[in-house]
Amino acid sequence: MKIAVLMSTYNGHRYLEKQLDSLSRQSVVKDMILYIRDDGSTDDTIDLISKWLNRLNIKLIRGKNIGPAMSFWEMLMNPDIQADYYAFCDQDDVWDSDKLEKGINELKDGVHFYACNCRIVDECGKVISEKLNPQKPIINLKRLFVTGCTQGCSMMFTQELCNFLRKCTISCVPMHDIVLMMYAVLYGKIYWEQEPKFSYRVHSNNVVAKSNKNRLQRIKTTLWNWKNSSKNSMSVVANEILNNGLHINSDDREYLENIAQYKEKWGSTLLVLTNPEIQDMDNRILRSFKLRVLLRLY
Repeated sequence: MKIAVLMSTYNGHRYLEKQLDSLSRQSVVKDMILYIRDDGSTDDTIDLISKWLNRLNIKLIRGKNIGPAMSFWEMLMNPDIQADYYAFCDQDDVWDSDKLEKGINELKDGVHFYACNCRIVDECGKVISEKLNPQKPIINLKRLFVTGCTQGCSMMFTQELCNFLRKCTISCVPMHDIVLMMYAVLYGKIYWEQEPKFSYRVHSNNVVAKSNKNRLQRIKTTLWNWKNSSKNSMSVVANEILNNGLHINSDDREYLENIAQYKEKWGSTLLVLTNPEIQDMDNRILRSFKLRVLLRLY
């Protein structure tokens, strides 16, 4: 058995060592290869990783700064990385010792994708919340086009799903985890683990910087973020899914077609915004989604 853990690092010195230590304590560590793509760090992240080369089976890839989404996606699409199971890994979390083992145990009988809950901790590792998701999230394609329901670092998936993705034409990657999960939902069975299997760290570097700004400045920042993210339009994501040979039921196909053409057809815009399967989602998230669609920044 071979497990490929894919980690992207960028100036990760402050928390990286604790994460590497938790990876070294995985119950299946002997079967694990840690692929680290450094996204152009300017601190001593590389030196820190070098100190772990004798304790973990690490394959280090040094790359240019392309951002987290494409850094992870580049590893996922790399044909030289081959394994039975794959997992994304962030540089600043802490994994429970059985996180990988639990995922592997569930990836069977047609299940190709696994994701788990997490506990939330602060910069010092103090638990803020025992569960990010108090209840099992509703996972379907339409809701994923509004927002993700879990982090990439919670995900594991099979070689079969990975191989399929590598055969697809996927050029638009707003975030690696969202795109992966969309294809996983359509490809086969998925499994959600309600019990937390890692500690997700929240700190100043992974929160959008809106502090110390008045309301108008915050609105301007939000609009700038939307405009910048619209370069990876979800309409392109939808169109690529339609063109990649997946078995898609008629209801999901219609929704994808409306997403793909919402910028050109106001009728499609209306159908996207009023779809009944998304109306019970969090009001703040839903409001943001609808504004982006109406402003053609989605």
